Amino acid sequence: MDDTGSKYSRTEFQRQAADWLLRGEHNVMVTLTFSGEDGVNYKFAEKSFGTFAHKLKCHLFGQNSKKRIPMCPIVEDFGKEMMWSTSPKGVRQGTHIHCLMRLPGSPMDYKEVVRKLWRSSGRLCGDPKVNCPNRSDWFIELDNEHDRGELTHYALKKCDENFDGVLVLFMPIRPTT
Repeated sequence: MDDTGSKYSRTEFQRQAADWLLRGEHNVMVTLTFSGEDGVNYKFAEKSFGTFAHKLKCHLFGQNSKKRIPMCPIVEDFGKEMMWSTSPKGVRQGTHIHCLMRLPGSPMDYKEVVRKLWRSSGRLCGDPKVNCPNRSDWFIELDNEHDRGELTHYALKKCDENFDGVLVLFMPIRPTT
C-alpha cells in the first residue's frame, strides 16, 4: 500500500509500522476512553485492556478457546492530563486507547458488545456514550483500503520513532485459526 498521501505518517518508522499493521487486515478501529479528571498510567491502561480483551475473546469464541483476536491497541496520553489545541478551552481529552482489530463477520454486530465489555473492564473505563456524546466515531468499521490506511496511520500518530504506547502483549504473534 502506498502511504505517501497520508496526512498522519511523518517518519519512516511510522510508515514501516503501518505497512506491517495493514497486513493484519483489521476491519474496525475502536477508541476506548477512561473517565475521571486525570489520565491513567500505562500499567492501569494495560490491565484494563487485558480484562477487556479476555472478555471479548470469551464472548466471541468461548471461555476455553485458544483463538485470539488480531488486534493492535495503542495507548495515548497516559499518565497525564492532556489538552489538545483543537479542543475548546477547558475541554479535557485524556488517556484513551485506539485499537485496530479484526472481528468475525460484520464488525457493526459487535458495537454494543464492545461498549458493554469495555465499561465492565475497570473502574475508570469510560462509556463512549458519555465520553463521545452525539458521536459514533469511537467505533469505525473499516470496509475499504483507504479507510484502513488512514486510520492505521492515525492510530500511529504518536509513535514517531518507537512503539512506547503500543500494548504489544495483546498483539498475536502467531496466525489465528
